[in-house]
Amino acid sequence: MVADDTQDIVELLKDILTSRGHQVVSVPDGVQMIEKAKTWRPQLIIADLMMPGAYGSAAYKALMDDPVTASIPVIFLTAVPEQQARRVVPPEGPKTKHMFKPVMPHALLAAVNAILGASAAPPPAPPQAPPPPPPPA
Repeated sequence: MVADDTQDIVELLKDILTSRGHQVVSVPDGVQMIEKAKTWRPQLIIADLMMPGAYGSAAYKALMDDPVTASIPVIFLTAVPEQQARRVVPPEGPKTKHMFKPVMPHALLAAVNAILGASAAPPPAPPQAPPPPPPPA
């Protein structure tokens, strides 16, 4: 799930993630992030820190306080200066990561894969058939 109130960012994140085989749904604010996480139960939430309705950090706390959503990992993606952001977001851990805009696609995908584990990696390319044998001499 992508939770961000800037549609251009949502579309960019969707493009990056769907190009690697992930299914992506989005919400425009923290309140919907909380509500939809309960019904959709995403494997991961990428949340902007500052959104209407409820900041990403407040929405995160609500998710962690609910047994239905407490196990969902969250990547905070924000344009807020790092020092300021670290005062309001939870510390990084196995299911929490901080990233700062602008984020490079490879860095985002590395964070997604690290949080979700190897199952988040795209499937390997199918093996190529061996070349045909040379014609008899």
